[in-house]
Amino acid sequence: MIKKLTRLLKRWLPLPVYPYKSYMIRKQCIFIHIPKNAGTSVLKAFGYRGYRLHAKWFDYNESNPYLFERYHKFAIVRAPLARLYSAYNYVIKGGNQSEGDRALQQQVLSNARTFTEFVDKILTPEFVLFQPLFQPQSYYIFDSQYQCKVDTILRYESLNHDWRKLCILKGWTMELPWLNKGASTLPEALSPQQLEKIQCLYKVDYELLGYRFNE
Repeated sequence: MIKKLTRLLKRWLPLPVYPYKSYMIRKQCIFIHIPKNAGTSVLKAFGYRGYRLHAKWFDYNESNPYLFERYHKFAIVRAPLARLYSAYNYVIKGGNQSEGDRALQQQVLSNARTFTEFVDKILTPEFVLFQPLFQPQSYYIFDSQYQCKVDTILRYESLNHDWRKLCILKGWTMELPWLNKGASTLPEALSPQQLEKIQCLYKVDYELLGYRFNE
């Protein structure tokens, strides 16, 4: 009885219960914020001033499957190598200066002085699996059967164009500010072995998101 009542309340009285936010209820959308993919700019466009949340598709579905089924779901993806380098730069600067980000900064800087050393010494399958900043993007928007769980994928490389198309589709009038734009151009050449390692670790992203490895 209680479970049934809870389902009805979620259906008829949608509330911004974790991980939903008030702007999602207001705009009837779900933005899945993949780290280092211009998500802060999207939050700014929606007028959201709270903390950044990197919940995956199943977090929203488990919290309120009714809203998850009915709201328009979208995410931004990015070329995996460029995103990896952007995440690395974010980490070595201390991230958002939280205790966890500073600990990760110390872990990286104490073992690697450059991006190439980071790839050689720190970037392992275990590191990628357990560090949200470095997890494959597909983990956020694909299920275990490799089915995409969002309605619209925007690409970082053509974000202004893709954002305008989404706004036309949804009848939104928000401009997209460009915030926290991190470096994505590699300052140093990677060896064939390092490139192969990155390609292997992020193979699922290259395949599911449609990026070529030289991008």
